[in-house]
Amino acid sequence: MEEYNFNVNLGGMLDLLSNHLYSTPKVFLRELLQNSVDAINLMRNENTLTEEPRIDIIVKENKSITFKDNGCGMTGEEIHKYISVIAQSSKKKADIPFIGRFGIGLLSCFIVTSDIILRTRSYKHPEKSYEWHGFVNGKYTVTETEFNEEHGTEIILNADSTHTDIFNFSEILNAIRYYGLPVPYPVYVSDGTFTVRANPLFNKTSANDRENVLTMGRHIFGTDFDFIDYIPLESESGLFSGVAYILPFTVSAASVRSHRIYLKNILLTEDGSAILPEWAFFVKCFFNTDKLSANASRENFYKNELLQKARDEISHCISSYLERTSIQNPVLLARIVSLHGNALKSVAAENEKLYKIFMPYFNFESSFGIRNGKMLMHYDYTVFYTSDADAFRQLKPVFSEKDELLVNVSHTYDKELICMLEKLNIAHTEPVSETLLDTILEEPVDAEDYDYLCAIASIALEEYDCSVRIKSISPAQLSALYTVNSEGELKRDIEKAKKVSDSMFTEMLDNFENELIEDSSSVLYLNSENPLIMQLMNIEDTEKISVCACILYIQALIAGGFPVSAGELSMMNENLIKLMEWGI
Repeated sequence: MEEYNFNVNLGGMLDLLSNHLYSTPKVFLRELLQNSVDAINLMRNENTLTEEPRIDIIVKENKSITFKDNGCGMTGEEIHKYISVIAQSSKKKADIPFIGRFGIGLLSCFIVTSDIILRTRSYKHPEKSYEWHGFVNGKYTVTETEFNEEHGTEIILNADSTHTDIFNFSEILNAIRYYGLPVPYPVYVSDGTFTVRANPLFNKTSANDRENVLTMGRHIFGTDFDFIDYIPLESESGLFSGVAYILPFTVSAASVRSHRIYLKNILLTEDGSAILPEWAFFVKCFFNTDKLSANASRENFYKNELLQKARDEISHCISSYLERTSIQNPVLLARIVSLHGNALKSVAAENEKLYKIFMPYFNFESSFGIRNGKMLMHYDYTVFYTSDADAFRQLKPVFSEKDELLVNVSHTYDKELICMLEKLNIAHTEPVSETLLDTILEEPVDAEDYDYLCAIASIALEEYDCSVRIKSISPAQLSALYTVNSEGELKRDIEKAKKVSDSMFTEMLDNFENELIEDSSSVLYLNSENPLIMQLMNIEDTEKISVCACILYIQALIAGGFPVSAGELSMMNENLIKLMEWGI
């Protein structure tokens, strides 16, 4: 009996396979399954199938695994040509949906065994059958042998000492079911006495097709919860077919989800990042593709124009479903948004089509109460907004009294969503600014009567970089309203930092502060409608005006949720004491 050498550095190839290409030693099961499917596919495409195709896997606990298929088999010439020359493949016919290269697939078995026995009979030359016996040291033998099947292949692997735990019925059944769930041919796993079909077709459990698909999803992903709904993934160009299941709980857009993505009915990956749109974080997908290609490890897709086309088509499938649902079942879409709203805002803010779908269902805090995006999209007047939550709380009663719409956009992505109204010419929006407040807050008819009060109060608050103005504000119970622009707020922060920093940093902060624009100031609006302010207007004593102005300033800071420094609190206490002394 003559021995032959592999035409490859086998040791280097095994290191490459086990340490770099494959993520788990169990991947050899996927490779053998692929080879069996390919062998059956060849006969099916040549219309030479004379019996029901099937794949059988027999497990001897912790000892060995036997893979059997009734596919095309191989001749002696093909064994030498395609198995023993690693990475050369017989799968060259473009019209036959082969997955990989037989040589590499078989070689992966050496990760878990030191020798491989392959028995085969070709349907083209059934008069002879052969046994190929390959060893991890790079040797192999080929002999004629008896093989009971009319055609097909049988592969026997004996476990090496470090992988016996993989060679058990439960492990093999779960792995085959995981790798080959959509395989179109029956795959059976047996321990010699008990046989189970590893890829059962999902029987209908209900007359309702929707319920059947949702039940299938629970089986596929092994979940103990029900999905909200499913999205058919059907490529118009035939690139893929499957289902996207909508998760029933809130997830982060950055979280990692596991999918079941199959290439030619064999699991390729759980990672959907290469083919799914980034914004489809709220679904788990199960689909198969026959036309895309795998990368070297066959654990993800080869990146090319066809992959991008598939990605675009999947994006279209999901966005079209959402668009249809917004019309046909708005209650369902509202439920989806209520669960995934925060994350959906991030994609709606960057995608015009998705924006128009989701925006009507987002809720916003406004001077009119909680209002949804649909109301904002149909609002005929200016939509004012502020990204300062404290300013919103302070301005809300003012805008409400004037029947003006003010939206709090301090939450993540809310500002971008509101600005999109203007960008898409849906509604006019405008940020609240100091200039705008001067326009919205009305000038009292007797404004000149308050000039003295405002002048003395401004002098009193000069050290806080705050000027004082008079406005007619509703409601009348609001005595004063404090606002500060971004430069002024930064200046307040710098002053606060200077008080607790050492001399070196104080000098640096001084230089930074000097670079701020002159208009880095705040404004205290006094309400001419408020009884207290009316009485202050009649006081001529500058000290009393100054004391009251300082107290009103701190009250307005607290009411607006602005930070109050220890020095400012101390100042208010001192002035309150003065008021008490005067009262006594």
